[in-house]
Amino acid sequence: MIFKRQEGFRFKFDEPVQMTFAVYENGKVNHTQTAMADLLDISPKGLKMFTEVDLGVHPAPLDLRFVLDTREIRVYGEVIWSRPFANGKQYGVYFNNQGAIEDLIVDELKMRRKKETAEAKQKKINS
Repeated sequence: MIFKRQEGFRFKFDEPVQMTFAVYENGKVNHTQTAMADLLDISPKGLKMFTEVDLGVHPAPLDLRFVLDTREIRVYGEVIWSRPFANGKQYGVYFNNQGAIEDLIVDELKMRRKKETAEAKQKKINS
């Protein structure tokens, strides 16, 4: 079996991270159509999100915004797959060669994970 995914890891969140997205129209972001989504998992090159918004059969590129730890990440993404899920859809979004964003995602995930590990240790000590 051949897999399209050629990346080293995907980080799946225990609780989805809230994010916003807007559609690009004619090369510009249409901020009047900003919507909410749940960020389900992420890698340096893409993410999986859930939203109740139906983006159609051939969705336009998206302007995505989210915070993994402390800094807001804004990235351009192209929807490469979708599937119905519950009362909405899940979408797979690819970040096309955005090196600085890839590094920022990795750095933010490292910081988030350190905090989660420290919190888990503290809870164990307090139990």
